[in-house]
Amino acid sequence: MRLAWIGLPCAVLATVASASATVPPVPAEPQSETIDYDHAADRRMTVPVIIGGRGPFPFIVDTGSERTVIARELAETLGLDPSHDIMLTSIIDVRRVPTVIIPRLDLGRRTVDVIQAPALARADLGAEGVLGIDALEDQQIILDFARRQITLSRAEPEQENWPRNTTIVVRARNRFGRLVLADAELDGTRVYAIVDTGSSISIGNDALRRRLIRRRRMDPDQSFELTAVTGATMQINYTIAERLEIGGIVFNALPVAFAETELFRQLDLVNRPAMLLGMDVLRLFDRVSIDFANRRIRMQMPNADMSRRQDRALPANRLAETPAPDRDIP
Repeated sequence: MRLAWIGLPCAVLATVASASATVPPVPAEPQSETIDYDHAADRRMTVPVIIGGRGPFPFIVDTGSERTVIARELAETLGLDPSHDIMLTSIIDVRRVPTVIIPRLDLGRRTVDVIQAPALARADLGAEGVLGIDALEDQQIILDFARRQITLSRAEPEQENWPRNTTIVVRARNRFGRLVLADAELDGTRVYAIVDTGSSISIGNDALRRRLIRRRRMDPDQSFELTAVTGATMQINYTIAERLEIGGIVFNALPVAFAETELFRQLDLVNRPAMLLGMDVLRLFDRVSIDFANRRIRMQMPNADMSRRQDRALPANRLAETPAPDRDIP
């Protein structure tokens, strides 16, 4: 199982063009744009990006990664200039890694200039690269699993496009660029939840694991091997949670892994029950909107029988309750 979470300060550098009367004005960035997505081998979402005019190349969309990453093999093929090494924190370890300069990255009609990107092995990334928050900052991301599309927007979506009777809206805290929900509960334990599209599975911290063991809600002998983007591996425990509730919506029989990751340490969530909400949970909805600027997450329940949806990672899960109204997190 590969996870592409990376926790380092953003290092996006902007180039400034000299002003000239003969130079035409730069076209305004589109307010909204919809892009079809594909799947990596582990069913994480990938979108086509252009690098320096070449491509497209499939990059994983990762709302849990602070910076964009490129496959080392692709960087070599494109002849990207090397930059200085940095200390990179993966979900398992911290190590020094090389970086390269991406002169220009195009996603649809959106452009990001000059990104210093860690260059890691393609086999560990699971794709040609990872599209992090540095390329998505100030954007609202709408994941439409029914249509297999991603919409990027700087504007608030029209309310009428989100049916009130099948949509929940949860406000979140912004910690180091990540949206943290406090309106979640796993098997009777209140948890802080981080929305992470770069993780194919949901992962709880050790504080949550200990709480479930004390309540006899977990078999600690079940385990599998987790591989980080740096290539580091570790054995982690997992269980089948009976009930996960988010904003009044309940999921049953959800696999949850457990690991004391660097992400929980950076967010000061080591001693409080917390978990990453991975793609296995997010795919249970028809649409999910992640609004970084307004610290708001919308989730729309499916309108059709989930067992008919090929895009679901966990067809055994089901929605069991009606949604709750909008609420704020203190």
